[in-house]
Amino acid sequence: MHRAAALSSGPVPAETLPNLLLAGFPKTGTTSLFALLARHPDVGASSVKETEYFLPVRYGETLEPIDGYERLFAGTERAVVRMEATPAYVYGGAPVIDAVRAALGRPKVLLTVREPVGRLRSYFRAQQARLRIPETMTLEEYVARSAPLGADALRDRAEDPWIGVLGGLYADFIPAWQEAFDVRLVAFEDLTRRTGDVLASLAPWLGLDPAPFRGVELPHENPSVMFKGRRLQAFALGFNNRLEPFLRRHPEFKTRLRSAYYRVNGRPMPKADWSLDPEVGAGYAEANARLAAIWREIDPTTLAPWLEEAP
Repeated sequence: MHRAAALSSGPVPAETLPNLLLAGFPKTGTTSLFALLARHPDVGASSVKETEYFLPVRYGETLEPIDGYERLFAGTERAVVRMEATPAYVYGGAPVIDAVRAALGRPKVLLTVREPVGRLRSYFRAQQARLRIPETMTLEEYVARSAPLGADALRDRAEDPWIGVLGGLYADFIPAWQEAFDVRLVAFEDLTRRTGDVLASLAPWLGLDPAPFRGVELPHENPSVMFKGRRLQAFALGFNNRLEPFLRRHPEFKTRLRSAYYRVNGRPMPKADWSLDPEVGAGYAEANARLAAIWREIDPTTLAPWLEEAP
């Protein structure tokens, strides 16, 4: 068997389709993890990080022909690991899982999680920065709009900016993926503090030599910065989307360009309001306990720090 096909179990997909999905969760470090893994000489990354190929079925829509998806992996045929990272897949449940299995067989699935209140805060700020919710909205107002949403909201594109609270109930989503695929979990907090150790621990599972990961430091790929001018921000978002394949190949240029843009149109985030944290955090307690049980089943040696006291 070609070594690049060895990562997947079940039906073997075409050699230009991925055998690893970074399938969730939004605002938990998937962009940074994608960039870190892509540095390995035996890893081939999609030309666009978030291909979103399987995402339409989450909303009851039809997939595009797979040849367009395959083209995003051109040049990765000889890679041991071929990957893409679309963190919104994790909310798609059975429809997305079935579509993935039909197209890719059984790729390995990597899920990143983050302390859910911190993730909620980051998701809220990201929606503001992407012009999806009012920039003047407070976190308290956002939570009041977001908290009542149920699972039906996950199938409505219009509700995507508002699923911040629901999106942190990790234990509601992971079991379906765990049942269908070989899943590993990574804590955002560990990725930021012990980057090299986390990557090295993943290497055997991925069939990779851990040596290239030694001494690797975390790139801060998606900093939360507010904008001054809305029009310039809209232009910058479109510009980034169009040039993503080029910027992925030239990370140093991307960093310089981003820094220059922030000097022109960036401003510090408003002072955080922490008063809601205890109340919002209490709402995650039961789901966190279930997540701890799931995590211990998958790998008891890598439990997220904020789950260590969970029952």
